[in-house]
Amino acid sequence: MKTVLIVDDEFALSDTLKEFLEDEGYSVQGANNGKEALECMAKNRPDLVVSDMMMPIMDGYALLHAMRASPVLKSIPVVLTSSARRQTVLSRDALLEFSGFLHKPFKLDAFLDVVVKLIGPGERSHG
Repeated sequence: MKTVLIVDDEFALSDTLKEFLEDEGYSVQGANNGKEALECMAKNRPDLVVSDMMMPIMDGYALLHAMRASPVLKSIPVVLTSSARRQTVLSRDALLEFSGFLHKPFKLDAFLDVVVKLIGPGERSHG
């Protein structure tokens, strides 16, 4: 089963995304900040990371930087989420390092489209 790691300090959003992805047939892990995400990935490497930009302790860009420096984690796609406008979050070059960007609030079907594009469909039973 494909695993998605949701990294966000907004618990309501994390819970919604987790439940939605599990219904679509993905295994979902959660972390409240980049430091927790790295600890989680040390135990179980996800297929995709969806990270908020603005978080305490370690933000989304610092998390991406740490992942790209790791031989084990550098190939994992990372989708950035933020309520700030894309141009105010990062430079264009920095945004190119991410596999996708979703402006909050985003629709669940748009979110699923990005996930499927990056790691394929979940194992939802069609019965």
